[in-house]
Amino acid sequence: MKPRLLWWLGTALLLLAVHTDWNVPLAAWVFPVFLLRYARLVPLRRAILFVGLSLLIGQLFWLGVTGLVFVLSGLLAFALLAVLQTTAFLADRLLADRTGPLRTLVFPATLVAGEYLFTLITGFGEFGALGSTQGGNLPLLQTASVTGVYGLTFVLAWFASVANTVWAEGWPRVKRTALVHACVLGLVFIAGGARLLFGAPTTDTVRIAGISPSAAADKTSSDALERISVKYWRAQEVNAADPAAVSAAFAPVTEDLVTRTRQQASAGAKIVVWPETHARVLERDQAELLKRVGAEAKQAGIHVGLAYALYTTQAPYIRNLAVLVGPAGEVLWTYDKTHPTPMEPMTPGPGTVPTADSPYGRLATVICYDADFRDLMRQAADKETALMLVPANDWPGFGSLHSEKAVFRAVENGYSVFRHSTHGISTAVDEQGRILGKADYFRTDQQTLVADLPVQPRTQTVYGRIGDVFAWLCLALAALCPLWTYRRGHTGKR
Repeated sequence: MKPRLLWWLGTALLLLAVHTDWNVPLAAWVFPVFLLRYARLVPLRRAILFVGLSLLIGQLFWLGVTGLVFVLSGLLAFALLAVLQTTAFLADRLLADRTGPLRTLVFPATLVAGEYLFTLITGFGEFGALGSTQGGNLPLLQTASVTGVYGLTFVLAWFASVANTVWAEGWPRVKRTALVHACVLGLVFIAGGARLLFGAPTTDTVRIAGISPSAAADKTSSDALERISVKYWRAQEVNAADPAAVSAAFAPVTEDLVTRTRQQASAGAKIVVWPETHARVLERDQAELLKRVGAEAKQAGIHVGLAYALYTTQAPYIRNLAVLVGPAGEVLWTYDKTHPTPMEPMTPGPGTVPTADSPYGRLATVICYDADFRDLMRQAADKETALMLVPANDWPGFGSLHSEKAVFRAVENGYSVFRHSTHGISTAVDEQGRILGKADYFRTDQQTLVADLPVQPRTQTVYGRIGDVFAWLCLALAALCPLWTYRRGHTGKR
């Protein structure tokens, strides 16, 4: 096959493997094979230039589909990711043939190292990991309970490396390497299947309802804000407006959510969750809202996870809150979002995941983007969390990506996750990654997600105990590969 065709095939498949709504899981297994082969056949400079271009095109495609292409920090960060990914292909070109029996491990170790360095350098959370494309592959997904998402990246990249080696050298010369890889890959899937079969979650469940306001309530609130010339996303503008008029404009959404909380409690829900910042509350109205919800929770004997934007009188004039009200009507936690996105001009919270005991196991919460940060989610595992509540707010092109990441956090940490998103896709996931409920905000007039999720007892996962040890090992192996190559070459000369 001509090098030019290899490049075009690799690039086209890459666009289906960068974890967007266009994601095709099989493409993540295949595209590196073509780009690895291309990098081996053309001159070195051309290999660096065109493989790097291919990976940059992939990142720009991801930014475009997710609507982040105009965010400068995102452009710079994902340009860096393309460079780090290119390094993995370059390492395979320069080092693989000189590392003996380890040659097929150079590419996967270096690729994992690059992905992990990206999170350490940019602080963008878990983005860009090739393994995140495999959220629907349940046996393979169980690998994340030991290695995190990077174990899946390693499996995919190792397959590509072995396939390219067989392609380049022929089956007879690399038969042993290919058979070893096939056996290890088979064991990974067998172990994952065994975990699904013998470690199935408890049959003790709790009914949870995620609610969102109706389109009519949204429109009434928006029209009222327009009449007083206030944009809700401009917090200082909200603070400067007439508070009585702003309260009246915000009221239709909060009233609708309180009504729907009561309805879901009557229908049997034991926990009701509001979506992130869809409700908007002035600081002066917060106590009254919590009092009303507390009365509803006490009457029904339920937990209510409120989430709302709180407008304050001090800069930056807004907080992104999640508040849990218990069945006695009391506030059990108030949590500020730890990782606001670049589009959220607010002060980050202290980064402590709150927990509360309940008849259904220990509850915890983070908010939306927070769930992309593995250390924060592991903090909840350390506190023996049985159920993670994640109020969220997405946008078209990003909702499915975020909901799929929730699957990895559940498997990595061994707890159920209920991620309720306005302007996106809501999901209820058990600790083995099974999606037990799903709702799309854009396909209904009023979004409600109801699911029965398994709760206590739970067992802490290996990943929950050791964290990103596997990623650090890959980083160390990637750093040692050049030294190993130099030593072998020096010994050969002697």
